[in-house]
Amino acid sequence: MSQHFHASDYSRYFSLRQKVYLVNMSVERDNEIYESLSGVVTSSGMDSLELMIAYGGNSTYGDDVGKTTYKLTSEALGSGIQVLADLTGIVSGNIFQFRIHGTLELFQRRVVPRIEFTARIFQMCGNYPLEFFRKEWKRVMGHLRTNGDLPRLVLKETEINLSAGGIGFAVDSANRPTPLSMLFVELGESLPVCALAEIIWEQHVGERRRYGFRFIYILKADQERINSFIGDSLKKSGVAHLDYTRNWVLVDKMSADDSKPR
Repeated sequence: MSQHFHASDYSRYFSLRQKVYLVNMSVERDNEIYESLSGVVTSSGMDSLELMIAYGGNSTYGDDVGKTTYKLTSEALGSGIQVLADLTGIVSGNIFQFRIHGTLELFQRRVVPRIEFTARIFQMCGNYPLEFFRKEWKRVMGHLRTNGDLPRLVLKETEINLSAGGIGFAVDSANRPTPLSMLFVELGESLPVCALAEIIWEQHVGERRRYGFRFIYILKADQERINSFIGDSLKKSGVAHLDYTRNWVLVDKMSADDSKPR
C-alpha cells in the first residue's frame, strides 16, 4: 500500500550523501527496456535536487537535458519514496540537476524473491563508459535476435544468487570486476538473459570475493523470464512467491498509475 503526498518542500526527503536510484520515465523511452542509474545527493532545495551519478558524462547524457524525466527512488522516514523529476542540467560531467514535481509517494520496501542455483554465465568487464556498454548491449541483442546464439561466447557453470533485480556470485580475488559489466545468464533452453549491471556490494568469502550486482539495463521481458523461473523454482519447494513488480524500484511507473483508467 502506498501513501501519496503533495509536498511543497521536497528537500526534507533528501539529505546529503543519500543514495538514490533513478528509473527512466521519459515519454520517448524504449518501453521494452528497464533503464536505471545510481546517484548520491550533493544538494537539495524545495523543488530542486543535485545528484552525483556514478558513471555520468556530458557525452552520454548531454542531449537528455530538458527532455528526460526520471523516477527518483530512495528511503526516507523509514519508508521507500518515489517522485518524478525532470533533468534540467549537467555540471562537471556527472552532477545531474533536477526539478522535482508532482506527488511524492511513500511505499513499503519489498524484498525481491531470489534463489541460489548453478547456471551457465558469462561476464564482460572493462573500464568503459556506460554509453559503450549500452551500444554493445544493443549490438549483442540484435545479434541474438537474428542468429539465436553468440558462437564466440563461452558460458561457465557458476553458483549464483539471482533475482529480477540483480545477481550475486563469487570470483577469484585477483579478478575483481569493473564497476560496470555486461552479464549473460542462461535460463533453460531459451536465449540467455543479457543485462548491464553495476556492483552494489562485495565481501570476502575465504580466498574469493563475492559481488552483488544490480541490473541497470535489461529487457522487461527478461525481468519477467527471471521472475517466472524463480517463481517455478520456489513453488516446487512449497515457498510463496512475491512478484517483483511489487518492488517499485524495479518498475518504470508510479503507484498512482495503477489507479488510472485504462
